[in-house]
Amino acid sequence: MQHMLTTGLALVTVLGVAKVVRDWLILRQVRAAMDAGSAEDRVRIGMRLAEALGGGPAAEAAGQVPEQPGGEVVRPRP
Repeated sequence: MQHMLTTGLALVTVLGVAKVVRDWLILRQVRAAMDAGSAEDRVRIGMRLAEALGGGPAAEAAGQVPEQPGGEVVRPRP
């Protein structure tokens, strides 16, 4: 019984660490995109991030068709 408990705790720990690492990598990519983008790009990225974190899709609330995620282009600042 104790072996199963130890195995379960180890699994939960590994999954927790994996989630933290994944989130850190995602935030690193978001920061790089924000730093490289124009003011419009930063607003668009911020809105997408808010939606992903549970802020709700603003476009659907306004009755508009949401933009497809693959259609965005981040332009570097001049």
